[in-house]
Amino acid sequence: MSRFAASLTFLVFLLVGVVGFAYGQVSRPDIIEVMALHGEVDDGMAAAVKEQVEKINDNTKIKAVLLDVDSPGGTVSASQAIYAELAKLKVPVVGYCARLCASGGEYALMSPSVKYIAVSDDAVSGSIGVRATLTRYYRLLDWAKIDVENYKSGELKDDGNPTRAPTAAERQRIQAEIDKLALKFYSVVAKARPRVSLQAIKPAGIFFGGEAVEVGLADSVMTRDQVIAKAKELSGSKLAFTREELSKMTKAAHESTAYEAPKLAPRVDGAGIVWMSDLHDILEMLREIKSGESARFEYRMPYRF
Repeated sequence: MSRFAASLTFLVFLLVGVVGFAYGQVSRPDIIEVMALHGEVDDGMAAAVKEQVEKINDNTKIKAVLLDVDSPGGTVSASQAIYAELAKLKVPVVGYCARLCASGGEYALMSPSVKYIAVSDDAVSGSIGVRATLTRYYRLLDWAKIDVENYKSGELKDDGNPTRAPTAAERQRIQAEIDKLALKFYSVVAKARPRVSLQAIKPAGIFFGGEAVEVGLADSVMTRDQVIAKAKELSGSKLAFTREELSKMTKAAHESTAYEAPKLAPRVDGAGIVWMSDLHDILEMLREIKSGESARFEYRMPYRF
């Protein structure tokens, strides 16, 4: 091996060792995951939540979840599915409503994994209950002289049929089902929020800001930053950040630091061979790097989240 090749190889191994040692001393930060439930609660949202829950449980660096709810509610089946999926989370969840968390959105917040709920001053929450809307157009069919023949195997098979007038018994049956679903909703709320006044929520009214705290649907009025701080507290980690915070920190570090590569002065020996440096120069360069005399290293977090 030539003198140049030997010197270069030695330099590479030393630099790799120095960099590896330096990175080995850096603790990887933990993550506060933000899960957004925005929009109508439907099967698509339920599927997305299921996928997110699986990823969170597989990532040991995630220590808590901020559940950001902005939803008017949605279908009963999707609300129950999201509730069940959130219950599978292995880390504490802090729920937050900045704008609207009503009905199915509230149902999600009642999941057992949610340890704390906060609302903003402007939040609209509540509407605890169930509704079903049936549109009937049989009178339009009568006007248009259109006859509809309906065959059924049992008396209840076509309850809610829009092509005919409802019977009194049918109305009672549908209302009974609504009441049954509402009772389940109330029991979910009572289990998650023991101090909630059921008499206050059963009319399915809405609550503005701190009113949700007064009736027991939320624990406090907070800003988003305060909610993130609460999630960090419940995470039990002293080095936890949201992905947004990590991104900003990395960007700030990138913009405020720079890397100045050490320069090796070429040298020509008697035989006319150009050498970048001899062993003494390499060791001197490494000493200067270690002491900080001649180099500044750009800070880049060596992680991908």
